Amino acid sequence: MTENAEIKWSNIRHFPEIRSQQRDGDIIEIELFVDAGLFQFQGHFPNEPVLPGVAQIDWAAQLGREHFGFNGPFTRMGQLKFSRLIVADSLLFLRLEWNREKRRLIFSYRDGDETCSSGYFELTAP
Repeated sequence: MTENAEIKWSNIRHFPEIRSQQRDGDIIEIELFVDAGLFQFQGHFPNEPVLPGVAQIDWAAQLGREHFGFNGPFTRMGQLKFSRLIVADSLLFLRLEWNREKRRLIFSYRDGDETCSSGYFELTAP
């Protein structure tokens, strides 16, 4: 790989802009702006960019780990629902809830009052 290719790759953004966040105990609401320049929109789809579900899952997992400080692998995912497409240049709200008793991270993405996707992750027992 040439040096120019490495520089170009390092300039590609992979994470949305966090505009605000509000936490109340084990619940956090994060306002995200997902602009068309994000890597996840490249080629998915050329004339109508749509945020892939795998990116939504990845962001929820990363932010959950960051904000709630848990470690270890997820053992399962459940109740995944993708009910509305997320398009480029959208302002979203990601709600994360850490259920300590079940060791479960519940997530949902909203665009205004409309839920775009939701689900949960479970972690292995400590």
